[in-house]
Amino acid sequence: MKKIISVLLCGLVVCSLGLAACGNKTPEPAPAPQGGSSDVPAPQASSSIEPESDVPTGPMPGGWTISDLANQTLNEDEQEIFNKASEGYTGNNLTPIAVLATQVVAGTNLAYLCTGTIVVPDAQPEWDIVVVYHDLEDNAEITNVQTIDLTNIKTVDSAGDSNVVGGWTVKEPGGKPVMLPSEEAQTAFDKAAAAYTDVDLKPIALLGTQVVAGMNYKVLCDGVKDGQTNLYIVDVYQDLEGNAEVTDAQIFDLLAYVSK
Repeated sequence: MKKIISVLLCGLVVCSLGLAACGNKTPEPAPAPQGGSSDVPAPQASSSIEPESDVPTGPMPGGWTISDLANQTLNEDEQEIFNKASEGYTGNNLTPIAVLATQVVAGTNLAYLCTGTIVVPDAQPEWDIVVVYHDLEDNAEITNVQTIDLTNIKTVDSAGDSNVVGGWTVKEPGGKPVMLPSEEAQTAFDKAAAAYTDVDLKPIALLGTQVVAGMNYKVLCDGVKDGQTNLYIVDVYQDLEGNAEVTDAQIFDLLAYVSK
């Protein structure tokens, strides 16, 4: 019995010494990762996140007020065709102002300048180019509607550019002169156009106004240069003393608005 107790005591002493030795062992540092073979990712240096390339980083252009007054210049046939085409058309309240151009197909395509208001709460008025197809049986339908963004109107550099109007014929001004919806706008345009000799300009519609140190007017016009008629987007600036000048006149890119 004494022999058994001695053996047990010896075993306990050995285990205690072993545990003490294990508890006092200093752990070795883990080896540094070698190249890309380790599963542990190497720490990454912090860096700022670059913005997406298509996210605007500066102030957006704006300040334009859509002109909600426009004089219709449609003849009876043009009005009747539009009325037929717009029957049952929903989603946008469209009012035709003028036919800008026509295209002969198996029938006729007509490009109408319209004021429009989308049928949603608090909708703002807009300008639209509405293409109406009038067939040989006197049926008519709206085939395309494109909104004119006054902060980014599509233009072309010159009348010599290819495909300015394609197969479309710009409607030449005729009949009584178009009067702009306010006396101030009409006076400013008349003064500016009289001093502008590069293009003979006749207004179709006042698209918008912008209050600056004075007033900017954006006018869609028929323009004749070197015997060729085109549609022009014309910017007129009137200062606080009532002086007015054409600050820009660019050919309206009709095809960008009549093509689907």
